[in-house]
Amino acid sequence: MDLLDWLIAFIPVISFGLVPVIGTLIGGKPTEQSMGIALGGFVFSLVVLFIRRPDITPHIFITGFLSGVFWSIGSVGQFMGINKLGVSRATPMLNGGQIIGTSLLGVMLGDWASTSAKTYGFIALFLIIAGIVFTSYKQQEADSAKPQWGKGILINLIAVLGFTAYVGILKYYRIDGWSSIFPQSIGQITAIFVIGLLLFKSQSFTKLSLRNSIIGVIWGVGNIALLLSQASLGLAIAYPVSQAAVIISVFGGVLINKERKTRKEWIAAGIGIVVICAGLFMIYLSGKH
Repeated sequence: MDLLDWLIAFIPVISFGLVPVIGTLIGGKPTEQSMGIALGGFVFSLVVLFIRRPDITPHIFITGFLSGVFWSIGSVGQFMGINKLGVSRATPMLNGGQIIGTSLLGVMLGDWASTSAKTYGFIALFLIIAGIVFTSYKQQEADSAKPQWGKGILINLIAVLGFTAYVGILKYYRIDGWSSIFPQSIGQITAIFVIGLLLFKSQSFTKLSLRNSIIGVIWGVGNIALLLSQASLGLAIAYPVSQAAVIISVFGGVLINKERKTRKEWIAAGIGIVVICAGLFMIYLSGKH
């Protein structure tokens, strides 16, 4: 594990952090936003395909395709969960669930092999999840909609399982990011189109989905960086690091989306950022051991 591996691992922090910020500016239904990301990711995958020319066997194509399907379930579920619970409630639940799911899966697949690595790693998970909760804190507004807890928690659980499987299946079959990204994008577009027709009874290819495609290019850069870093650092390290994207989302929401924060919210965000950074340092120590 060298410095370059860690630099690559931090690319998704910026990419994934900008996705909800820009997506909020553009707007759209869950399927339109997800389709936009998938379309932009498809363009990015074509560039990778022609430049890298990876060897895509039928096994790699099927596995990558399924990875894209799982991502689509997670992505649509993410936006649906936000609609049911609100950003401040859905985000820590979703991010925390993803961190726990992918880290446990990574440990089962051989990450954090030593006792010291497990100790540092699980302390890091606790700190990062706690930091996300603090960072996402939002005071209840008098006129805000009442959260739909039952449906929101169920949808978020499904989204967590989708996102966990999207990276876990590639880790399990030891398929590298360069080879999987093209079939993965095909799986994303196909699955979102089907979900749109069956679940929302609507067309996913719209003007808003085309506008959201710019997010997909940004997401695509973060996605390939995540897949590459999980190969070098391990899933239990790479994915928790990527979830520090919430820091970028917080500042992006204020600077770009013009969101307002109260004094208590700023204090909570500051505490959360410090705690997340402490968790990232513990992740680094887990990698060293």
